[in-house]
Amino acid sequence: MKFDSVNVMSEIVQHVSEDDPLWVPLTDQVQLRPLMFDCSNGAWSNLLKVTPGGSLACHYHTSPVHAFVVAGAWRYLEHDWIADTGSFIYEPPGEVHTLVADEKRGMTTFFVTRGSLIYTDSSGKQIGYEDVFTRLARFREHLAQSGLDQTVADQLIR
Repeated sequence: MKFDSVNVMSEIVQHVSEDDPLWVPLTDQVQLRPLMFDCSNGAWSNLLKVTPGGSLACHYHTSPVHAFVVAGAWRYLEHDWIADTGSFIYEPPGEVHTLVADEKRGMTTFFVTRGSLIYTDSSGKQIGYEDVFTRLARFREHLAQSGLDQTVADQLIR
């Protein structure tokens, strides 16, 4: 069997604009744009957009996460580094962190996530979770509420 990288890549290439109706609001400050749901391996890829000064609740991951900052900048309250435009980030599993976007620019970052994202309170107690299936369900709900074509979700499943 011959591997044809051009055909494989053409299946997942997408153009995403700021006004793309597929952006899913998670909170008033956070939106995600799904790019791929790998239901067989428990992974998903998405763009995450956070308004200036906005944050994503304290959480940790059960598997490694890889990210690339497309625009803006962000940091974790628990670390002293800043992920600026063009930065690559590796998040090891189990590390608790709270993402905060740059006060002036906000951020847009491409994430590849495997396993689960576990939300915690200030004492470290689990208060929620997300995985490929909850993210897919949330995307389907967004499509339905927005009157968008439901088959879009199916096209992103690998």
